[in-house]
Amino acid sequence: MDTELKEYLKEFLKKNDIDGLIINSTNEFLVEYNMLNQNSRYHVTGFTGSTGDVLFTEEKMYLFVDTRYHEQADKEVNKEETEVIKIPLNKSYLTALTEIIPGYFKLGITGKKISKKFFDELQKKLQEKNSIIKVLSIDPVTEYLMKSAPEEVKYNVFNVKEEITGLSADQKYEMIKEYAGEKFNIAVTSLEDIAYITNLRSYDFNYSSIFPAKAIINEEGVKIYSDCKLPEIGKNYVQLPLKEYENDLRNIQKSIIYTDEDKISVNDFKQINQSNKISKSYLNLFKTVKNDNEISHLKNCFERADNSLRVINDMLLSETIYSEYEYYEALVESMKSNGALSLSFKPIVAGGSNSSIIHYTNPSKSKRIENGDFLLIDYGGYYEGGYATDTTRTFVKGEPSSDQKTVYTAVLKAFLNAYFNKYNKKSTYFDIDKTARETIEKSLSEEYKFAHATGHGVGISVHENPPRVTSKDISKTKIKKNTVFSIEPGAYKEGWGGVRLENTVYADTDENNIIIKTFSHFPFEIKLVDLSMMNDYEKYYYMKWQAGACIL
Repeated sequence: MDTELKEYLKEFLKKNDIDGLIINSTNEFLVEYNMLNQNSRYHVTGFTGSTGDVLFTEEKMYLFVDTRYHEQADKEVNKEETEVIKIPLNKSYLTALTEIIPGYFKLGITGKKISKKFFDELQKKLQEKNSIIKVLSIDPVTEYLMKSAPEEVKYNVFNVKEEITGLSADQKYEMIKEYAGEKFNIAVTSLEDIAYITNLRSYDFNYSSIFPAKAIINEEGVKIYSDCKLPEIGKNYVQLPLKEYENDLRNIQKSIIYTDEDKISVNDFKQINQSNKISKSYLNLFKTVKNDNEISHLKNCFERADNSLRVINDMLLSETIYSEYEYYEALVESMKSNGALSLSFKPIVAGGSNSSIIHYTNPSKSKRIENGDFLLIDYGGYYEGGYATDTTRTFVKGEPSSDQKTVYTAVLKAFLNAYFNKYNKKSTYFDIDKTARETIEKSLSEEYKFAHATGHGVGISVHENPPRVTSKDISKTKIKKNTVFSIEPGAYKEGWGGVRLENTVYADTDENNIIIKTFSHFPFEIKLVDLSMMNDYEKYYYMKWQAGACIL
């Protein structure tokens, strides 16, 4: 962080009578993959991860990162300026933050960049310490950087064909309206929810198919507030300027307002008149469960994604020694030639010991993949429908070591058991995580860490929730038919490397059973598999996969 910005922030603390300030990675729409030029946290730390916020005080700056980013943060930040707080898998950001904040502390937050749910939980924790929160109307980092007018992003917003979405925007509105009943209003601030209800997409925002907008849905229709030029949506939809959203929200009285407090900012929530009754939004009930058209489209997308990955296999089999960056470029070009219109995240191309960095997103031009090196590839794209793909494979250049085979086979066993396990209609996403995690724990020593969730929902966003496939109570919800999610066990050892194997899947039903079905059919790396580590069932599952018998 440059000295001038640092002094500016210190002066901001004094002017606003606060002891510390949360500097966020997100924007006013609370997106995950914010553009770096709009990411305040990036500007003060240089850390490029998709998530992770900063606590700035006059004496010190703290960067909070989850297990996916522990190694990456160490490599990217200046430790003389910033202390990296590495949050373990069993701890939340909220807990880690409140452990750092002392008693009788005055904390500033930007009201447009923190969700109502997080604000409430944070406020409750700080009250126990006799500390308070001051809600700020501006982000001082943004204000500092806007000395010159930023270049305006022009969004090319397009309609997705009904043969892909399965329902028109008007049909979605009628479905939502029927569920809500009489007098109601739904305040929509999630950009993925906006994309869902409108059947509109754009590829002008990094690693997403969304566009900036908010909405109010009621018995009269849907108001879409956006400054983008939007195509016609449907007879029940009208477009208004984004600046009118707050005023229209304030003017709603004596109604039920459905909203998602995990997605609406503190600022937007404060606009709601107290005469209204607040209820939890139910849009996820529709968006999370994909219809048959969406499932069919995703099958086609993953077929093209599988074809894209073959270039990596070809390069590894050649005698040429390529760099991480050369593999990255070849993969991106292959994705485009196979129909990807955009990336759903920046591909992870990690060679050798870099493969232990779970979200390694800066492929090196100097790091060459030599014989005996792992190469971990995690990639995804968007196609015509604006739905994300997400797949991970770990390869090896040349012949593997016995340790590499052991770790790879352990992770493969975890995937196979989680995928082929027998589930019924009482089974939960927690059960999937438990199956994968227990398999790795039984197969590997503690020096190899499975330091992330087993999976996440996939949809318009590559990280959609629900569902969540984790070891936390939030995942103890029943597996629903046509929910789409990833199964991606991994094992990592810092300085040595790591293995992750990921397939995006969907849940189907057969009488009282839940059957997990895959979208990707890319084979596993035969030379990394140690069959002696597998029991008879696991060998059968593996052979079935490799033979292509896991048909859709």
